[in-house]
Amino acid sequence: MSESKHTAVCEAASGSVKEKLWNSNYCKAMAGNFMMFFSFYLLTPLLPIYLDAQFHADKDLIGLVLSGYVVAALIVRPFSGFIVDSFNRKKVLMLCFFTFFICFTGYIGAGTILMFAIVRTLHGLPFGATTVANSTVAIDVLPSSRRNEGVGFYGLSNNLAMAIAPSAGIYVYSVTGNFQLLFWISLIVAFVGFCMACSIK
Repeated sequence: MSESKHTAVCEAASGSVKEKLWNSNYCKAMAGNFMMFFSFYLLTPLLPIYLDAQFHADKDLIGLVLSGYVVAALIVRPFSGFIVDSFNRKKVLMLCFFTFFICFTGYIGAGTILMFAIVRTLHGLPFGATTVANSTVAIDVLPSSRRNEGVGFYGLSNNLAMAIAPSAGIYVYSVTGNFQLLFWISLIVAFVGFCMACSIK
């Protein structure tokens, strides 16, 4: 028996072989989380410009409209954990992610500042719930022996989206000057993330 095979046998016998961290379901959960945050942060730096250009909103009104998203996400998060623990986690994730994805159509169709404010505020609810549900599902598909390591890597998907998406959004807008295109990109990216979540087993 070769030295490498002997070492592998000894490790298996002693139970020291590490379980696989990067399994397909974990990668899908990470990718879905990245897509969700990317679609959100793609619009973040440009929405004030959009509200000013489209609805001639002043700074106070812009701040009020955009803060609704965060407030709604904060309100729903304490209840999200209970819902995820009480019902089938994947079904909760799929429902929340689908609602998050479909809300982007509201940005495209909003014709008044009031309508946009309502859509924006309601959008915060599935965002807050989806972040909780997706992270819970990611933990569920991780091997127990590497759960802490996996949670650390999972958090990178948020950070990567936060680092890349705003610059990408600004670049697209500087090239095209088209806000509707940005809304469609966010819609498509969120849909891809939803598909990723649906494929988790």
